[in-house]
Amino acid sequence: MNVITDNKGRQLFLSRDDEENVAPLVYHIDEKRLQAWQQYPGYQVIAWHAGTGLLVLNSAWIQGGRKLVTNLIVMRVATQEVVYSTNRHMYYNAVFNAGGSHLLLEAYNQKLAWVDLSTGEIVAELKPEVRLYNGTFNPHQNLFYFPLENKKSWLQVDGATFAGTLIKTPYPHRAHKVTYVEALQRYLLLTEGNILICCDGELKILWQRNFSEMGDDTGVVFGSDILVTEDQERICISASATESNRWGADFVLDMNTGEPRHIIQGYHMRGRIAGSYFGRQVLLHPMKLMDLDTGEVEAWTLPEFLPGFK
Repeated sequence: MNVITDNKGRQLFLSRDDEENVAPLVYHIDEKRLQAWQQYPGYQVIAWHAGTGLLVLNSAWIQGGRKLVTNLIVMRVATQEVVYSTNRHMYYNAVFNAGGSHLLLEAYNQKLAWVDLSTGEIVAELKPEVRLYNGTFNPHQNLFYFPLENKKSWLQVDGATFAGTLIKTPYPHRAHKVTYVEALQRYLLLTEGNILICCDGELKILWQRNFSEMGDDTGVVFGSDILVTEDQERICISASATESNRWGADFVLDMNTGEPRHIIQGYHMRGRIAGSYFGRQVLLHPMKLMDLDTGEVEAWTLPEFLPGFK
């Protein structure tokens, strides 16, 4: 299941990449209203731009000529108008620039390409050394940061010129994922050394948490998502298994200190975290909500989800 949470717009975008007949949808939280796009069964939601109301959807693999491709579309949600589409390559992910006028596309065995959505033209290319999913955007500096897969460096991309620059990071381990916390102007980095690092806007370390030093709760978090609660006071990091629990654990940390506030133990059939929700809750597979303060899990019965999401 793919999840995009828009806290400001009070919207939750959902799709199932393992069910070819399930349509992607948006759930308007305050109105308790669903809107599904039945014309795109099996498509994934991969990027959302709140300012322009544009949503990127991507199909499953299809045969295109001599190679496998995907059909990627950019749709204006309010009208369902398709403002851009392409099926030249097998696309994995996409990221909007700050204004929503350009899209950075990631495709198999291709350079990362910035596309002008008004013309469909490629205006800049970057080397295929990064994964967009692991990166972040700093709107205060209009800069994107993407950790490199095989180097202790990041690709810094200018949001105005689309130029990419390699920068060395002053950490002993390669970064797997980076998330920018806009309101606090901080970066959260998850490294291959099993360490979560919190940095200020100048990338100076404020605190770090080593998950290899958690006693019975020691577990590998490298590869986990970095989830930040809506109030930006808590961080959630997950381990698929720990020293004492093969079902894993979810670590809820204080944003200001990195101290563990709660360690929520996994158990059989509970479901793993799928993505952020609202308040201090997260969405679990399959369609459950978990409170990060109490660990309480409840079935999500409202609204009546379309077949495939229950």
